[in-house]
Amino acid sequence: MSNWSKYPDLEPIRRLKEEGRELLGKVVLFTEKRDGENVSIWLGSDNNPQISSHHQETADNNIQSRMMATPEYERAVDLLREECKYGKSWILYGELLKTVSPTRIEPKRKHVHWVLFDMRDVVTGEFAHYSYVYQLGFNFRIPIVGAVGEIRVESLELLDASIIGALKWCRKHKREGIVGKCHEEQIFFKEKVNLPKRSKIPRAMGKPMLPEMDQRTILRALQHAYDEVIKLGHDWMDRSKAMPIVARHFSAEASEHYFSAPKNMYQLYIDAKIDDLKGVIKNE
Repeated sequence: MSNWSKYPDLEPIRRLKEEGRELLGKVVLFTEKRDGENVSIWLGSDNNPQISSHHQETADNNIQSRMMATPEYERAVDLLREECKYGKSWILYGELLKTVSPTRIEPKRKHVHWVLFDMRDVVTGEFAHYSYVYQLGFNFRIPIVGAVGEIRVESLELLDASIIGALKWCRKHKREGIVGKCHEEQIFFKEKVNLPKRSKIPRAMGKPMLPEMDQRTILRALQHAYDEVIKLGHDWMDRSKAMPIVARHFSAEASEHYFSAPKNMYQLYIDAKIDDLKGVIKNE
């Protein structure tokens, strides 16, 4: 079996499963996104270096030759073999820059370099924290993507405002964008400077502010509660029996989908139409 795995295809926050709510209360690091080609290097079963592109385990000859011509190639091989002595097997992911960047955002350069941006443990499949990537890159004289900022996400408004600030930094320093990384949950995303600018949102303080539960999730909670009440042989309109179950299902849906539980649970229970509650429940 190959040791290689492709780097995840990153999406903007709005395309994450929970649209960023899964980051609430977590620490997120922003690093610069360089403008080049995703090229990884790793050791095969014979301990010889292998070069891969973003989508191909064996990169095209053109990519391989350009990668091997960089001063970072031999240093990356040395890093991999040295770490192997201590029982660590890594895939090193980096951006192979070009003399002219694909988006023309970065300035022209005479010499081509490979910039390390991530490391993945072959055994566990997890990505190393930025501080460890930086340490190894520094020790082996391999350039590393710069850190733009780090926040604890207290609210979606704070996350949005921090991204705006980070992208402002990118425009000033001629970078394609940022990559956001929540290492404790292994959630990564990207935002680019060449997308429409969003209006600035003031920083929110205090505990994480979860958004209100949407109507779709409210209905799903009530449907699950209705099914349980009927299965237990209770009358749905018996408030003493139904309400504790309703509250529990609202709490479960809120926790699973990163919403705040409704404050008007009782009113939602009273207003619910039986025909809607008997509808097909979609497990999502």
